[in-house]
Amino acid sequence: MRFWFGKKEEEPQTAPPAAAQPEPPRSEPTPAAVPDAAVPAPAAAPAPAAPPPLPSNAPNERPMSPPLEPATTLIRPQPNQKVLYYQLMNGLYDAVLILDQNGHIVDCNTRVTPVLAYNRDEMWDMPVSDVIRGIGPQIFQQMKDALYNNHQVLINAKCTRKDGTTFQGEVGVCLMHLTRGENLVFTIRNVEKRMAEAMRKAREQLQGTAATPHPAPRAVLKAVSQAGQSPR
Repeated sequence: MRFWFGKKEEEPQTAPPAAAQPEPPRSEPTPAAVPDAAVPAPAAAPAPAAPPPLPSNAPNERPMSPPLEPATTLIRPQPNQKVLYYQLMNGLYDAVLILDQNGHIVDCNTRVTPVLAYNRDEMWDMPVSDVIRGIGPQIFQQMKDALYNNHQVLINAKCTRKDGTTFQGEVGVCLMHLTRGENLVFTIRNVEKRMAEAMRKAREQLQGTAATPHPAPRAVLKAVSQAGQSPR
C-alpha cells in the first residue's frame, strides 16, 4: 500500500462562464424647472408649398381672360351719355320741348329754330303757353292727369313763332323722368301743308262730284185699274 503525505494536487477545473447580468436602467438627469414664460412655443407646421405656375409658353395652355365687370343699371343719363342724348334729340324731325312740373321749358332740340324761330338759350325757362296757345296752368294739370292713364296724348293746337305768326300744329305729349322730377315732353310738327293739301283734295272731289251730269229721273206712269179692268 502506498501512502501520500501532503497536499494532493488537484486538477485545474474550468469554471463555467458567469451569466450576463442586465445593466441597471440609467436615470436621465431631470432638467431644472423652467418658468412657463421661458418655454418656447411649439413651431407651427409649415404651410404646403403652392404649385409652381404653368409656363407661359405651354403648347396647350390658353391665356385666361380678365374677369367681367358687374352689370350696373343706369337710372339717370351719365356725363358720357349726354352726347347720345342730344344726338337722339337733334335727330328728330319734330321740335322737342322738355318741360318741368310747372310747365316751363328746361331743354329743347335744334329743330325748334326752323319750326318756332327760337334758339335753345331763348327758350330756357319760357312758359309753354308762350308757344302753344291755350296751355294754361289748369289745362296743363288736366293734361298731366290724363297722361297717368295713357302713355301719350295727341292734340291739334295753334302754335306761335317768335315773330308772332301762328301755324296749325300737331302736338304730341308724353310723361318721362329725365331730370330730378317728372317731365312733360312736347313734340311739335307743323301740319299746315298737310292740312292745306287735304283741303284741296276734298274741294276738288266736291267740285268733280257737282260737275258730273246725273240722269233725270224718269216718271213712271201707272194707270189705276178699276174693278174688272186690266191695267193699261
